[in-house]
Amino acid sequence: MPTPAFVHRPSGLYVRFFVPRDLQGRVGSLYLVRPLCAPVGDAARLVAARLGLALSQAFDAMRKGNAVDLDELIKRVREGTLHELTLTGVVLPNGTRVKKAQIDSPADAALFADLLRTAHRPEPAEVVAARGERRRAQMRESSARLAATGAPRLSKAIANHLGDLKLAKVAQKTFMDTRHTLRLFAGVVGKDLPVTALTADHVRAFLDVAAQWPINANKRKIFRGLSVDETLRLAKANGEPPPAPYTAIKHRQRLNVFFVSLVKGHLLEVNLLDGIRAPSTPDADDKGEPFTDAQLQAIFDPVAFPAWARKYPHRWFGPILGLYSGARVNEIGQLRVDDIDTIDGVPGFYVRSNGPGQRVKNKQSRRFVPLAQPVIDAGFLTYVEEAKAAGHEQLFPDLPNSTGLGFGRQLSRQFSVYIKSRGITAKGQGFHGFRHTIASRLDAAGASASAIGALTGHATGQAVLEKFYIDRRTLPDRVATLAKFTSPVCLPAYLPRQFIRNA
Repeated sequence: MPTPAFVHRPSGLYVRFFVPRDLQGRVGSLYLVRPLCAPVGDAARLVAARLGLALSQAFDAMRKGNAVDLDELIKRVREGTLHELTLTGVVLPNGTRVKKAQIDSPADAALFADLLRTAHRPEPAEVVAARGERRRAQMRESSARLAATGAPRLSKAIANHLGDLKLAKVAQKTFMDTRHTLRLFAGVVGKDLPVTALTADHVRAFLDVAAQWPINANKRKIFRGLSVDETLRLAKANGEPPPAPYTAIKHRQRLNVFFVSLVKGHLLEVNLLDGIRAPSTPDADDKGEPFTDAQLQAIFDPVAFPAWARKYPHRWFGPILGLYSGARVNEIGQLRVDDIDTIDGVPGFYVRSNGPGQRVKNKQSRRFVPLAQPVIDAGFLTYVEEAKAAGHEQLFPDLPNSTGLGFGRQLSRQFSVYIKSRGITAKGQGFHGFRHTIASRLDAAGASASAIGALTGHATGQAVLEKFYIDRRTLPDRVATLAKFTSPVCLPAYLPRQFIRNA
């Protein structure tokens, strides 16, 4: 049954459901996000549970080729006009099987929701850890017995896959992240295990470890040289926080690419991840929260901000552009002077991958973003002309890309340190908060999802917004949408030639 995830927005409480992979093409999105139209608390949980039950049946019907109007179904559940639901063969998260569940009334739905909550009650951490350690030990013993066979070893398959990625010239960050995932996978299941001996149990054991793996363990001295089990025991003893939920999804995605290559190379008959359901998690951009008025005022404090920002132009204009565009930190950090342009009288900047080191996250990220009037009034275009006159190709020449991980990396780190000094210390809060801020405030101001996506480079869930990058007819709409965004701060004025020393 689809698991509901609650999303709090300025416009009210929403619920999000993950769409099964085999149906995402028909539904047109990875998630279904809809307003609950119910107060926070038990009433909201009840509606969410009923929606989950209804969607479970709807997805089964769609797999059988039946047409289902999901929006009408959701509407009927919210209005309480859909009462009769029957579920068969339900497997709860703790493994309990429910042969048949008949939902005829709100009371039945409440009982079933309570059953789901009970099924989610976690076992004691000590029990889970001990069971995982025993299972991994058994797998290592099995791997040692199988190592005598003549099949290719996992270590060799991983080396070949990484070599293929290099030849394909994938982004450096993609390569390094994949290497980390596959090294951890080999550490869990055994690098000498024949590839043909891999099973779904090996994958489950890895995903269990990835969900507990301490943050940056491979870079920290206290974990250096330790085995997988030793690392997990030490992390538990030290009270190490688990990684963010999205980290597990990224591990799964990288492992999936590896398995696909093994299947295509006829080393595996099937992708071992196909039978393992992916957890429902926020998308990659769902990090942190929107900044509050008080936080924005603290960031752009008329004394503190100029004192911190005057050292580099990316510190000065990076947060300003982030606030009034919602652009990702790397999209701003990689800007070139020739990315700043005026189209049909509208000044703005391109997010694209035309120059060395530039990249975009996906196709819908390619766009032309109008400059908000406060940004122009703050002197941004004056700085652009000065950078052009100085012969700079990069708009922010002090930002390096020496690691290949993007020009925005240093700006992100510097900004995180700065906002912590201003009292903004929530975990996950950083430059990405600007992206949440403009999206949530435009939503509250009545802007449509497609209009917001045209500015921020998000997909609407139905189609790719690539047309917004090249279609001049949409420019007035984007300007009008941006005009709806209001900020509680007064931007500092740029003094001409302020950064001429860095030329």
